Amino acid sequence: MAVNESPELVKRLLETVVAFTWFFDTCDESVVDDDTAVKQLEQASYFMSRLSGADKLRLVEELAAMATSETDPEYRQYLKKFAFTVGLVETDED
Repeated sequence: MAVNESPELVKRLLETVVAFTWFFDTCDESVVDDDTAVKQLEQASYFMSRLSGADKLRLVEELAAMATSETDPEYRQYLKKFAFTVGLVETDED
């Protein structure tokens, strides 16, 4: 089964990746060492950078939908900037 045949899978996996990066990006150093947090964020960006252009576009579209439905303003803003932050897009168009 191709990922395109399971849009719910794509959405849930993306939600998971965003939640984990949000944690590493916002947690206090008393929870996770800053160097470890940065390393994890860089790892996420590296994996995202390896996606095809079509897959990146698919995730960018899903992130936009997630941001539209998000009720927490701070998390909504994080979702809007996520594609740029992890290298799915080259410019921050927010």
